[in-house]
Amino acid sequence: MQNLPEVFAHAARAFPEQGFYSKDTHKFFKPTPFSVLHEKAEALAIYLSNEGLSKGDRVAVFGDNSAEWLIADMAIQMVGAIVVPRGSDSTPQELEFILNHCEAQICFVEHLRLYKKIGKTLKARHAKVFVLDSHFSESLAQEEGLIILPQLLSTLPRPTEQDKMNLKALRDSIQPSDLFTIIYTSGTTGEPKGVMLTHANMLYQLEVAPSNLEMGPKDRILSILPVWHIFERFMLYSTIFAGSHYYYSNKKDLMEDFIRAKPTLMASAPRLWEQIYQKLREHIDKTEAFNRELFDLSYAIKERLHRAQNVLVGQTSETNPLDFLSAFLQKTLAGFSFFGLKAPDVYMDSIFLARIRAMLGGELRGTISGGGALPPNIDEFFNAIGIPVYEGYGMTETAPLIAMRSPGKVILGTVGFVPKRTTVEIRDEATGRVLPKNEVGVIFVKGPGVMVGYYKNPEATSKVLRDGWMDTGDLGVFTRSGALSIRGRSKETIVLRSGENLEPVPIETLLAQHPLIEQAVVVGQDQRNLGVLIWPDYDRLLDAGFQVSEFNLKDDLNNQSELIQIFKEICQELVNEKTGFKAFERIHHVRFLTDKLRVGAELTALIKVKRSVVHKKYAPLIESMFKE
Repeated sequence: MQNLPEVFAHAARAFPEQGFYSKDTHKFFKPTPFSVLHEKAEALAIYLSNEGLSKGDRVAVFGDNSAEWLIADMAIQMVGAIVVPRGSDSTPQELEFILNHCEAQICFVEHLRLYKKIGKTLKARHAKVFVLDSHFSESLAQEEGLIILPQLLSTLPRPTEQDKMNLKALRDSIQPSDLFTIIYTSGTTGEPKGVMLTHANMLYQLEVAPSNLEMGPKDRILSILPVWHIFERFMLYSTIFAGSHYYYSNKKDLMEDFIRAKPTLMASAPRLWEQIYQKLREHIDKTEAFNRELFDLSYAIKERLHRAQNVLVGQTSETNPLDFLSAFLQKTLAGFSFFGLKAPDVYMDSIFLARIRAMLGGELRGTISGGGALPPNIDEFFNAIGIPVYEGYGMTETAPLIAMRSPGKVILGTVGFVPKRTTVEIRDEATGRVLPKNEVGVIFVKGPGVMVGYYKNPEATSKVLRDGWMDTGDLGVFTRSGALSIRGRSKETIVLRSGENLEPVPIETLLAQHPLIEQAVVVGQDQRNLGVLIWPDYDRLLDAGFQVSEFNLKDDLNNQSELIQIFKEICQELVNEKTGFKAFERIHHVRFLTDKLRVGAELTALIKVKRSVVHKKYAPLIESMFKE
């Protein structure tokens, strides 16, 4: 196969039972065969082609996860045009920039709320607009000259044999080197950059990922990430390719949907796994004291067993090689632990940990985490209770896969192994010298997944892409086993006045696990020591007796010295030499954010902090803490 429409056509023929499940008004999952969705996409492709859409044209799709989104996506690609996606929760400024920069003359929008955001821009561009929401007002659509996609699909005739021959001719004309999408990534600084990805880029992902995850027609995939993002789109196409079943969910219904869908695989960003972990812990903490103690014992056995097993099979995150005697002693001790714990684990697992797995549907054979670092304790928790975490590493610019864990090769503290035909080098940040296996440096990647470049932005392209090598800007190291371990981001590194370099993300990740802390941003560039901006959990503060409200604009927590001192003590208790941090990484100052960090403003779609935006917005607050 040389393009994605060929993948779609093959799946429609090869997997007649493959279902895409949407929820009805009673929140029950109702299946639609993929072959039906594919046929609707063909009918829409013929319509779009007759309306003048041509190969290479850019079409904006500003919507959320739904069958209608997939139909539009496939139809645009069938014509040979380029999909330019974005979520409905994006800011008007971002969407307007994207529309004008990619020069889209056709735009699919999710609903009325989104149309209100960008209606003026769409009119100024004389763009043809399709609405994905079936409940959109017909009178308003007629007044504004919009087309309601579900209504259009219900009226389009089924493709004739001649139509299908025309579509096949279009499909045959699409080369692997042609673009299938331009994804605008806001990143953490500057204007959005349009990542140009080819059919060959995504076909490579389908070559390695579904087989790596052992995906097949019996798998059920729960969809939760925004589909416009490359991570979920990669999972969507992998699902289609493997003939698996796909369930559309959302964060609000997630815990119930685990029971309804009984997924076997699910992909998400680390923050969601943290929230799931917290909900599971809260459920356990509400049980009787005796049951809590037995659960803790059961988990302790499973945790030690898991660690011993990893040592026995050589799956550790150590970077320095061990001498023969050390390795022998380590494996001998692990062997005693493994066989000594096996019998009690079999008994305790069936009584306690099986109940935890049942809360997630009972059939989850793996979770896929990407888009950021998963906290070590949460990584170990899921792996230990029998739900392997296939943590991966990638970026939009590499479509996205750079490295990934796989069944039987889960090494905690790493993001797994680099797939075939992709090459990763760890280079010295100052000299560019390729470093040996056990040294930390900047990650450079080369291979079939690397983008063509940034759309209409050769300057930005030349900064990260040279001779096929992509400068990720991330810091990493290869472990003794050959797995890749991520150690931070070179562009996020904070340099203190003393010259010490540190990575803020591990500190922020740890702080955000505390029940009273919802968001944390570490600051301190060119200062003597570190401070942190915190958005607290207001509900828990109320439960603790503090009369505060996030909705009272006059309620500035920075005026409450008692609260500042409490949170300062929390930070110092969590981040210190005993917990594995260096002395200069301790938190000395605390201030409270006056507003929650939000996606599209201070956060990227994958909940990464846009540091320059935060620093600019809260400059006076940051300055005040370092005057202490």
